[in-house]
Amino acid sequence: MPQSSIAYAVGRVRAAARRPLGEAQLERLLSAHSHEEALSLLVEMGWPEVAGQEVDQVSTAMLEEVCQRLRKITSDPGLTDSFLLRHDVQNLKALFKARILGIKPDALSACGTIPLQVLRHAVTEHDYKRLPAAFQQVMNLLEKKVAVQVNPMEIDVLLDQALFGIIAERIKSSKSEAAKAYFAGKADLQNAVAYLRLAAMDTEGIRFGDILLPGGSITAAVWKEIQRKPEKLPAAYAKYPKEVKLALEAAIRDIRRLPALEKAADDYLISLFRPQRYDPFAIEVLIGWLLAHEREAGAVRLIMAGKLNGFDEGLIRERLREAYGQ
Repeated sequence: MPQSSIAYAVGRVRAAARRPLGEAQLERLLSAHSHEEALSLLVEMGWPEVAGQEVDQVSTAMLEEVCQRLRKITSDPGLTDSFLLRHDVQNLKALFKARILGIKPDALSACGTIPLQVLRHAVTEHDYKRLPAAFQQVMNLLEKKVAVQVNPMEIDVLLDQALFGIIAERIKSSKSEAAKAYFAGKADLQNAVAYLRLAAMDTEGIRFGDILLPGGSITAAVWKEIQRKPEKLPAAYAKYPKEVKLALEAAIRDIRRLPALEKAADDYLISLFRPQRYDPFAIEVLIGWLLAHEREAGAVRLIMAGKLNGFDEGLIRERLREAYGQ
């Protein structure tokens, strides 16, 4: 049950038995000579024994526990749930596509705000009345569309647009400037990546305006102007940090640099919550705690997969995002 005291919630987070791995620990893990040595280091750093389980399964279970604890202790569920809604959307995508293809859905997450059994029932029965209104609307629309033609990209786009629309509405009255900047920045930066990908693809019938995510600080009118004059794209991102702007310019010149832009974007977004990480009365502490665990899970999975498959250490490092704990 959500708590009324932010100080209590922050205290619970700080009293947690294990803190997410920081930069130094991830670097140590990356420097391990083998997959087996890296597994031993993980246990030394506070992770459970992997035994017969895969690292992915362990990291997923650990993250789900964090998400469930966050929902119990938060003093502002409307805000913190905004950071968990993406799991609901990922679950909806997986369940809907699996039903269409007649296969078993995989990679479902218990980190969302809607119980998995509710989502399963909704998709199986084509009945979305128990979902938020924006999800109801898009799922009913998708049911009509797939009755004529299945378009996986359209499923992803419409659900992502609904997600960002819901979040933009939820956080409109929030006092957290960091959260507002996070979601506006996430929309802006994902839109930039989508724009560059679309420009590099030989596509017909796909208009950028149809895939534009709402909620960003760069308006639809500005994006229309960018489509007419692509050279104006860098100027639209003038307010973003130097690292993001340089990565954007590099990706404009060479689409193969797009992963570096995505990394710069992710590192910028998590940095928004660092200034208040020690404030005992800031809801941003809880959000940073969640993002720290998400970042840890992604980093460990990447490093361990790289070790297992014999990837070059430099190649793994290029793809690693910054940890929340520096």
